[in-house]
Amino acid sequence: MDELKLADIIDTRDEQPPIWVAYPGSKTFEILARPIGGKHQEFVQAATELQWDLALMKKRPVLNGEAYQELFGDYVVVDWKGLMVEDLRRLVLIADAQKLKGFTGEIAFDKTSRQLLMTWSPGFTAWLNRVAFDIERHNIEREAEAEKK
Repeated sequence: MDELKLADIIDTRDEQPPIWVAYPGSKTFEILARPIGGKHQEFVQAATELQWDLALMKKRPVLNGEAYQELFGDYVVVDWKGLMVEDLRRLVLIADAQKLKGFTGEIAFDKTSRQLLMTWSPGFTAWLNRVAFDIERHNIEREAEAEKK
């Protein structure tokens, strides 16, 4: 039997290939997401700032949540499709329902929309975290794709 080495098995690419993942409970909404893998620690370090702690009278590292969320979102959420008004009603509080009346199309993906959804939808953000850290899902998708070939 051949020897199996982790160095030959683990995917250590800096940028992992994304997969389409359906949002639970939606008939149409899917995001193109990539697993966070080793990038998580890199994002934490990049979003950490030294701030003066008056109680201790010294500087200490503090995570800037907004900066981390932006780095995380930029990397994990590549695209989405099928975001409809029905999905928005389940994800966020609607400020002006009149603007949605009669709208039947898809809400397009862009960086601003992604950040708004991540900031104002705790449910979406919690699900996105599960998707980004769910290595098993990404491996299953890769295996299924390899079997098709």
